[in-house]
Amino acid sequence: MTLPGSGWQKKLQKLGNHSSDTGELVFEDVHIPRHNLIGEEGKGFYYIMGNFQDERLIAASMAVGAAQQALEDTLRYTRERRTFGERLFDHQVIAHRLADLATELEAARQLTYYAADVLHRGGDCGTEVSMAKLFASEVANRIAYHCLQLHGGYGYIEEFPIERFFRDIRLSPIGGGTSEIMREIIARRGLDRD
Repeated sequence: MTLPGSGWQKKLQKLGNHSSDTGELVFEDVHIPRHNLIGEEGKGFYYIMGNFQDERLIAASMAVGAAQQALEDTLRYTRERRTFGERLFDHQVIAHRLADLATELEAARQLTYYAADVLHRGGDCGTEVSMAKLFASEVANRIAYHCLQLHGGYGYIEEFPIERFFRDIRLSPIGGGTSEIMREIIARRGLDRD
């Protein structure tokens, strides 16, 4: 049901996440009956703020999961692809790059588990969740970059899943609070304690 005075202004074209529409909504002189009010009037922003820890922890978890899949796809590719008579994986520089990526991914996973544990126990988890979101989303972007690179020209082709991962994961350090906002939270809440 569309309310009088509301509607889409335009659909926005994005770099990635094409399966999720994003658009601008317009509300002009829209009147909503008081009985449809959810929560306390004037507190909407605070309700959204109260959900940020969950949203950011989910973002960290999604970044870890997506990066895990990208790494697995790239491991499979480097074991199948042959260059100069041997598997791509058998070149030391490739194996070492993959070892570094796997190590960073495991660190992101463990930090995310730790933040989830702090949240689950009911403690003030703003610092830990911000750290997990910051680290996991930036690691996922590094993994996207290097995994696409290891695919060579095939990584740039839409037929390969790494191309989509590369586009879609870019949102991770932006959505739910940018990496810069996460650093501000960490600095103010976690580092600037008396």
